[in-house]
Amino acid sequence: MQEYQVSGFRVREYEELESTNTEAERVGWSELEDKMVILTYRQTQGRGQVGNHWESEPGKNISMTVVFKPRELPAGQQFAVSMVIALGACDFISRYVSGCSVKWPNDIYVGDRKISGILIEHSIMGRYVGGSLCGIGVNINQERFLSDAPNPVSLFQLIGKEIPVKRALEELLDCIGKRYETIRDYEGLERDFLKVLYRREGVYDWEDERGMFRASIRGVNEFGQLVLEDVEGNERVYGFKEISYKF
Repeated sequence: MQEYQVSGFRVREYEELESTNTEAERVGWSELEDKMVILTYRQTQGRGQVGNHWESEPGKNISMTVVFKPRELPAGQQFAVSMVIALGACDFISRYVSGCSVKWPNDIYVGDRKISGILIEHSIMGRYVGGSLCGIGVNINQERFLSDAPNPVSLFQLIGKEIPVKRALEELLDCIGKRYETIRDYEGLERDFLKVLYRREGVYDWEDERGMFRASIRGVNEFGQLVLEDVEGNERVYGFKEISYKF
């Protein structure tokens, strides 16, 4: 393991890890610091949402956990952390390609293809967010994907050339750091988040436990829940895994 500073973050780089979030948990909150990064370019058991696996070819992509310990961020505004990470990732990817969006709650898309996944785990202390482990994987130089994931894509596939991974890391952390500076501006983050929300305009097919329906996105509430309006004019509010996109 080696440590160094990148774009205002203290990076701990490991030759190989099962999962950066798991390593951050092992290190523990007493040792973790605000704006610390647990990084590896060889992650063997990357964690996605609800046990999903994140595929990443060794040495080709970014796999890291960004640690945030914001001062007195109300627990009711914990979704601000998700918006900081997602918008920072979008800012970085948009330096290279257009059409970047956030597929609620935490996938980053270019067009209809997934280029980045995010997994955030909070520690709540009373009325405040004590800390957040923000796991993020970004596909940089991978040429082929071998898993059964339906729609992965990398920057290499989109622009046709490799990007030095160290440079990509510096640019990504720079973008995330700038967004983190605005974490107390919840309304500003929300405004920018809604601008890049996947399928933010138009009426689409959705499915919940009651079946299929057509609706448009109205926004995301302070709890991070997706707010839809169906074609009958009814408001529908969903947490993670309570609603699915239909293609």
